[in-house]
Amino acid sequence: MQPELILRKTTAGVAELEKRALGLGMAMRRLLIMVDGHRSVADLMHANAASMDVVATLDQLLAMDLIAAPAGTSAASMQSGDAQNAGSPRQALMHMAETLLGAGAGAVVNKLRNAADERAALQPAVDACVRLIRLTIDENKAADFRRQAEVILSSNATLN
Repeated sequence: MQPELILRKTTAGVAELEKRALGLGMAMRRLLIMVDGHRSVADLMHANAASMDVVATLDQLLAMDLIAAPAGTSAASMQSGDAQNAGSPRQALMHMAETLLGAGAGAVVNKLRNAADERAALQPAVDACVRLIRLTIDENKAADFRRQAEVILSSNATLN
């Protein structure tokens, strides 16, 4: 993602801040709030460097259609090097799990890593992760994980 790129919230991003329907984690929500159409990616990275992987979190917000770049910006310039190389919904799911669950993400990430990168394999893996989160963490985190996973899977229309 280009450091000088300036991102803005989409209508869905504004609605998410008002309704909290997706159950974004605190760090992701804070970054969504900071995306204001004036700050560059470099500014966001500087302000959040100690607390999160800003570029990966921005990639996830882009995948969830909560933020966007100004009209005329190419998709390649918006994506990080990892996203350009991987472009993987499985990677987005693993990052979302790490962001949402923090230290408790290990077993969930392993389940996702072991699934093939296609809808037929990812959906059962997500279901298994939800059960695992419900048993080992709590119901609310499991519901948040499911909501965010559905957004990621539905935003990747190229999945098989």
